[in-house]
Amino acid sequence: MVEEVLRFLGGRRTVVDMTVGAGGHAQALLESGVDRLVGVARDLTALDVAARRLERFGSRFAPVAARFSEAPAAMGMDRGVDGILYDLGVSSMQLDEPGRGFGYRADGPLDMRMDPSAGGPTAADLVHDLPEEELARLIFELGEERQSRRVARAIVRARERGRIETTGELAGVVAGALGRRPGRAHPARRTFQALRIAVNREIEELTTSLPWAASVLAPGGRVVVLSYHSLEDRAVKGFVRSEPSLLPLTKSPLRPEAEEIARNPRSRGAKLRAAEKADPHASPLHGFPGGSADGSTP
Repeated sequence: MVEEVLRFLGGRRTVVDMTVGAGGHAQALLESGVDRLVGVARDLTALDVAARRLERFGSRFAPVAARFSEAPAAMGMDRGVDGILYDLGVSSMQLDEPGRGFGYRADGPLDMRMDPSAGGPTAADLVHDLPEEELARLIFELGEERQSRRVARAIVRARERGRIETTGELAGVVAGALGRRPGRAHPARRTFQALRIAVNREIEELTTSLPWAASVLAPGGRVVVLSYHSLEDRAVKGFVRSEPSLLPLTKSPLRPEAEEIARNPRSRGAKLRAAEKADPHASPLHGFPGGSADGSTP
């Protein structure tokens, strides 16, 4: 949803891309006239790709290696930001690299850590160590898998025969428990989502970061969040509603156009929400309510 992101953040003075990834949104924003863009990533491989991609912008791009909760200290920014972007979830670059352990379409080590160098438990550790009830709860709450108990039971039975070490092994266990139907998403999709979110503490990192984002925005500054499942979207929606300094710019989340979904099927579940920092010295002439609900006003 690059065009939608540019509608809200294009041409602004200072923008922080909290999930710079391979640098696609960052490149578009810099090309739109953003003076300075800080790109944050906890995935060091992705940050290196972004730095090389954006090298031509020189000092206008500043890469920062940090997770959301570490970013404020790493950046040293406490006010005056004109735009903040979050593009949540896992990137295509991560999904398409079997060695990272995020995907189930190709076999690889069951890792899922955004930054393996930081240590911490892998997805294989959670699959092996969690009691059945806790595993079922995790898959239900973070993966929104209605048959989480069946999945957890199958995982426990499988690990009794030997440790589940690869994405292919786990995907096979889940598919065996739930069955596969032609033309439908892989039955392991929700289980993999749950484990990835748990391994990287994604919801906790997001809810820690959003108050900081609201605090550093200059009056008129905007925060834009792209989320890909309801847990993220609910967290963002709830925060914007509860934060008195933010005016929502989107009455309901924007979704990708059919043409974009055709080009990139992974964008199908994307939801974009945007909000603007209220100017205490100005009358509320724009934003929602009181103006455009789709960000078309400057």
